[in-house]
Amino acid sequence: MWLLDCCVKGFLILVTLQIINIAQATNIPSQVVELNDKFLQVKNDGLWFVDFYAPWCIHCKRLTPIWEHVGHALADCQSLVRVAKLDCTRYTNIASALNIRGYPTIIFFRNGKEIVYEGERKKESIIDFAVKAAGPVVGVIENVQQLSQMRRNLKEPFFVYVEGNQDAQFPELFDNYNNVAEMLFSSTRFYRAKRDMFPKAVSIPEIPSVVVFKDSEYLIYKRERGSLSDWIYSERWSLIPLVASTNVMEVGRMRMLVLAVINMVERRNGTTQVGKFFSLVTNAAHMVRKDSYLSNIFQFGWLDGNEIANNVVLGTVNQPGLLVFNVTSYEYYSSSDAVSVMTEKSIISFLERIAAGDEPPLGGRSLSLRIKRLCFELSTNIAEMFRAQPLLTLCLLGVPLSFLSLITYCICSTDFSVDRDEIYPDEDDDSFISDDENHRKEE
Repeated sequence: MWLLDCCVKGFLILVTLQIINIAQATNIPSQVVELNDKFLQVKNDGLWFVDFYAPWCIHCKRLTPIWEHVGHALADCQSLVRVAKLDCTRYTNIASALNIRGYPTIIFFRNGKEIVYEGERKKESIIDFAVKAAGPVVGVIENVQQLSQMRRNLKEPFFVYVEGNQDAQFPELFDNYNNVAEMLFSSTRFYRAKRDMFPKAVSIPEIPSVVVFKDSEYLIYKRERGSLSDWIYSERWSLIPLVASTNVMEVGRMRMLVLAVINMVERRNGTTQVGKFFSLVTNAAHMVRKDSYLSNIFQFGWLDGNEIANNVVLGTVNQPGLLVFNVTSYEYYSSSDAVSVMTEKSIISFLERIAAGDEPPLGGRSLSLRIKRLCFELSTNIAEMFRAQPLLTLCLLGVPLSFLSLITYCICSTDFSVDRDEIYPDEDDDSFISDDENHRKEE
């Protein structure tokens, strides 16, 4: 019996040690630096990617594991970017000095220059932003193979300044190109290369010039079409990019948005209604790109879900659906054709009517619509809070409403009428006695 007890105890000790070893093996050290109030002294040195958070913030807690993955991913690729985080409730002086107004706020510090990250809170998007922000403002293409590899691998558009011995004829072209690159380098890739780096299939009529490669095609900037900055802002998007709340204003900055309201899961499935509709809209986008008139007016895109579309129309947009949206005026256009009968030609015809002014716009920025939009967004947010956290939302809204109802009831039920006898009882008695004495004297 004693021997059996010893064996059992020994086995339990071995199991415990094994569990401890496994726990230690899975306890991966963090690659995220916890900053303190000394950060202002070093923020201008090198590259910093900082998450400014508050411990009580729900969105900050959701970002925490993603931020850890970002730190490990950048460390694995031996990036010079130092990923860090700072508790703004503890170091309020830092938050005040950097004008931090909301949580979480993500800022990339590039040798003192602050670049606020406003993209999606996804690991891939954040890492892509960090890589671009850490790279050179204008990269250099050194050989033909590098350019060919970039065209195969890069899914996003990139710009190339084609330089040559005649650059002295247009010195302002590169200056303008470099100025735009300094504003957009954290979201768009910019390069420069000699004419010899381009294959013969890429025809460049004059040098220097600016070329954009996107969607297996290339476009050349023509000076008669306007300023270089406007052209770059217009051509920095692919044929039909994903439009989210973080980039909708930028994508629609130069053109009206033609938005396919679908969902990401069924987008690539050509057998579903959503997949067929997305293929239809993509074909229409190709047709619009070939039209020099319509391509200057419309930019296609797709929405993952109908949340943005619902906020635009102040209602419910079915999936799949089509919506043309002007982000400047907040006006929108909705086709009367059902999705099941839409064709590429019907979409093009719809866009031509919009361009000609024959299609009446809806929505806008009038005072009544702003109030209606505010009420719609408020009700939508409250409904979303109830779906996500019903008990917490009930406490947050129920307790203040209960106190307000109690105060209102007390105010309305209180009797504020006053009896004069309760205020001046003695005065009335004295007046009565005085009148009685005067009456006796008169007798």
